[in-house]
Amino acid sequence: MPSVELWIFISSLAGRNFLIVASAALIIYLLYKKEHKKAIVFLTAYLGGIALNKILKELFQVPRPSDALIPIQGYSFPSGHAMSAVIFYSLLVFMFYKKIQNKIARIIFIVANGLIILLVGLSRVMLKVHTIYDVVGGYVIGLLWLFIIYKILEKIPLQRRLLH
Repeated sequence: MPSVELWIFISSLAGRNFLIVASAALIIYLLYKKEHKKAIVFLTAYLGGIALNKILKELFQVPRPSDALIPIQGYSFPSGHAMSAVIFYSLLVFMFYKKIQNKIARIIFIVANGLIILLVGLSRVMLKVHTIYDVVGGYVIGLLWLFIIYKILEKIPLQRRLLH
């Protein structure tokens, strides 16, 4: 079985510190490429997802498992790491997969991002800081949030240019 350190590393791929740096780099890149609307979409979806997670945690107030392998505070449901992973890595796929011309590279890009999402959720369960229900809840709520954002943007003219 993989070590606690490996699960911590995998979990960090959707942790606050990593995603702050990755998000800043992504925003700088999008602004440099003059893709201002994509930057707005990303910020809206990502920051809105963080706010939604905080609200839901306070609303449900589900305690964390008592046998966690790492020190952690706050409520358990929905998993913020799972939700953030779904939102961040799905946005990466939606924003960039069409730019990858090589079909094999595009498939690897999509699969790698999907694998990160799944492994982050698994890491949270393996570290015993969440139950499977917390993680699946984070995935479902993250996907629903992306769907809501997409539907809102669908109503805006030039929406196709926002994500593609």
